[in-house]
Amino acid sequence: MGRFGWIVLSSLAIGLAAGCDRADSSSKPNAGATGEGSKPPTSVPASTQPATQPVAESHLTIDGREFAFPPAKLRVSKTGDKITARLYTIDPKAALADDYKGNGYDLVMNLDDITEPTEVYNAFFQYKSKSQDFNDSPHGIFLEGSKYQLQPADVTARFLGDMLVVRVQVKGQFLEFDQSDVKAAPKPVFVDGYVLAPVEYKE
Repeated sequence: MGRFGWIVLSSLAIGLAAGCDRADSSSKPNAGATGEGSKPPTSVPASTQPATQPVAESHLTIDGREFAFPPAKLRVSKTGDKITARLYTIDPKAALADDYKGNGYDLVMNLDDITEPTEVYNAFFQYKSKSQDFNDSPHGIFLEGSKYQLQPADVTARFLGDMLVVRVQVKGQFLEFDQSDVKAAPKPVFVDGYVLAPVEYKE
């Protein structure tokens, strides 16, 4: 099942292993307008205030070829003592259409080396899959809409920056599955790239 089918079936819900609607993340907070005599807006602590979304595309190199993606965002949350980072593209509304041919990604990473979400700019992620079978999941890297899904096989991610904006280096081997025949043997591909993403902290 493609990532956009998951969006509909999951009723726009987000989870660590469930479907999620990245298009929903494209909505921007309304800027508070203040005029003469109006009350200034209440300030929000930096640790919870969403950073300004970038307008530039993000890019990843896949097997030596550079691919353009929509702007990125990084959402960091804490459940119990587990920190999770979700790096995803801010997809346009057109991504919901069956004929959408754009690229996107939605990568969920458990960060075991930090104890608080605000430490994300010092985090390191490492993952190695135990199987080369297709995982029916809405997460991964997507090319040409949902035609190809790249799932992590042996991947690392380094986070550098500050509490508001983080530069994420994604590097390693992914398995490329053709969605028209996910039972076929996947194609190993090497992914490398730096993604600049504003950080949003989710309670």
